[in-house]
Amino acid sequence: MSCMLRASGANFDVDLFLKDCGLEPVRVWHKGERKAPNSETNLRTSAASGVCFEVSDADFSELNSQFVDAQIWLTKNRDEVIRLVQFPDVEGVSVDFGAEIRPPGWRSFSVPPALTSLVGALGVDLEISVYPISDEAVS
Repeated sequence: MSCMLRASGANFDVDLFLKDCGLEPVRVWHKGERKAPNSETNLRTSAASGVCFEVSDADFSELNSQFVDAQIWLTKNRDEVIRLVQFPDVEGVSVDFGAEIRPPGWRSFSVPPALTSLVGALGVDLEISVYPISDEAVS
């Protein structure tokens, strides 16, 4: 799950949104719940409620495949995404692409104009989360 659509808000009624949603969430959380309920040391709680949907299951190394998948997914699910963006108390919606970097620790990314236009038209933020990976971890 390298590309996700994520929405959250301090007063977002995520259960009400999901009641009539045609999309299957991969993660749902509620304000006040523990972020890591099985942890004995991490007692932090969520400051907002939210939901995540899988947009692409392409690997971190396949960023261009994620872009293609995202354009297809966002186009197919346009009405639900717009509904989510406009849902009461949603404070932010983003599409988050996961990408890997290898030493020395820098890399540039180029997002296709058609995808940036689509994301912008939907009112969704575009994020790229970068995960360092060592050559040793690959072998």
